[in-house]
Amino acid sequence: MKTKRLLWQLFPANLLITLGALLVMTWFAASTARELYFDQMRQGLESRAHLIAHQVSSLVSASPEKLQDFCRQAGRHSATRITVVARDGTVLADSSEDPARMSNHANRPELQAAFAGKPGSSLRYSHTLGGNMLYVAIPLSAYPEKFPGALRLSVAVSSIDRVINSIYLKVALGCSLVIFLAGIFTMVVSRRIVRPLEEMRRGAERMVRGDTQHLLDVDSASMSTEVYSLAMSLNRMAKQMRERINAATLQHNELETVFASMAEMVLAVDTGKRIIRLNRSAAALFYLSPDDVKGKMLHGVVRNRDLHELVDKVLAEGEPVEKDIVLFVGPDKIYLQTRAVPLQNEQKAPIGVLVVLNDLTRLRKLENLRRDFVANVSHELKTPVTSIQGYVETLLDGALEEPDDARRFLEIVARQTARLDAIIDDLLTLSRIELNTDRDEISMIRVRLKETLDSALLTCQAKAAEKKINIRMECDDNLFVKINPNLIEQAVVNLLANGIAYSPEHSTVAVTAALVRQEERKDRLLISVEDQGIGIEKEHLERLFERFYRTDKARSSAHGGTGLGLSIVKHIAVAHGGSVTVRSEPGKGSIFTISIPQ
Repeated sequence: MKTKRLLWQLFPANLLITLGALLVMTWFAASTARELYFDQMRQGLESRAHLIAHQVSSLVSASPEKLQDFCRQAGRHSATRITVVARDGTVLADSSEDPARMSNHANRPELQAAFAGKPGSSLRYSHTLGGNMLYVAIPLSAYPEKFPGALRLSVAVSSIDRVINSIYLKVALGCSLVIFLAGIFTMVVSRRIVRPLEEMRRGAERMVRGDTQHLLDVDSASMSTEVYSLAMSLNRMAKQMRERINAATLQHNELETVFASMAEMVLAVDTGKRIIRLNRSAAALFYLSPDDVKGKMLHGVVRNRDLHELVDKVLAEGEPVEKDIVLFVGPDKIYLQTRAVPLQNEQKAPIGVLVVLNDLTRLRKLENLRRDFVANVSHELKTPVTSIQGYVETLLDGALEEPDDARRFLEIVARQTARLDAIIDDLLTLSRIELNTDRDEISMIRVRLKETLDSALLTCQAKAAEKKINIRMECDDNLFVKINPNLIEQAVVNLLANGIAYSPEHSTVAVTAALVRQEERKDRLLISVEDQGIGIEKEHLERLFERFYRTDKARSSAHGGTGLGLSIVKHIAVAHGGSVTVRSEPGKGSIFTISIPQ
């Protein structure tokens, strides 16, 4: 429906009211003036009639000719028509016409009143004179002659009309001026009323658009009490809206931040199983974009039967459900602890399902590692302990009586005890490195790297000499780096010992150290140990740095290793904020590389 502006509702209405009031007042004033003017003329004619009535009454009975002459002369001098009428309506004399040719006047209203004994008047059109006339008649019977007739005086009202028209013209001009001034005043007043309302309308539109910063300009001097109160109410409402919007925005941002940064994967679907929201963790899990999947069907985005059955069950029963499911992403298995709860609106009606998924893959792997570690450490400790126990029991059973056997058994016990001691030492070393890493207690100093590497080579020189293995080192004499020299030395010793153990005789183990310059990231120190040993098959590379992990347990045990050396190297690299990698092919040797940021 089309609406009008308030200005065009106030202005025409006020103007019409003013115009109507002026017209009514003008009509009333003009009518009153006309009546007053005619009343004065009637009184004047009646007074003239009484002045000549005695003379007319005496001439009626004396001489009709003299009466006619008197009427003509008196009428000419006074510009008044004088008529003398008998009781039966016969015109006896007239100042303007021949009485004999005039019709009977018995039915004239002013004469009928005069015949009744009282003055009478009438305003009508005269066919004799061809114009509007004012007639006033008085009875002649009240005078001494007792003539039963009436004396009538009349004047043309054209002069009265001219005066009245002049009055009407002046009144019309005055009304036009008043209407013009009233229109201007009404427009000014209307605009003054409408202007603050327009400002409030614009302010309300700004609030609708969310702009609550700009309040209304309130001028109590130029506003009415009601408009001022309304403006103040709008300003208060804008302030409250701003506070609530700010609070809601803050709360929304906090919830968005929490939702986006949650490690748990969160997925929300409606009752039609269309995706409402999912956080970054869930999007990363399913390789999706959070914005692109909104509104899409769940089964078209996530293809996992267990998850769909879980959502269907919650939609059907309206109760929370918890279940562990397995998700296949490429060749990898992801174990998820899944909890689904119904979503409800304020009226407790179901509107969807919220699914929270916790990735248990790492926990499962750690659990498997823990079990493997317990099994491996039990096996590694059990073997020397069993061997020691067996040979001790053999000695106690009588082998001590045979010196050669006793000595051989005791040498075996000594070797197994040394192996057991080495395992315990490596475990303690590994535990100490992990503890110091967690506490950030690894102290690093700036040293010449070649001195640290020389110390490591010196430690391993005896074992290398036994297998006639050559150790070659490439390192700049002036290379200074920030490291923990004792830990780095131990890591290089472990890698060298590993390379010497699995390399054939008369081969070479190379140690290379260099600082790699990088523009965008920190420079990195690379320490590589390359051997010419048996190599490692590809399927073992991923787990090679796990504790007690062996590619070939029989052969590893034969070399006297504890199974913890590479794990210690990994933790030393991690303690320095770096990493360790391996490249190897069966029969082509291996290259172990420690990378440490500088």
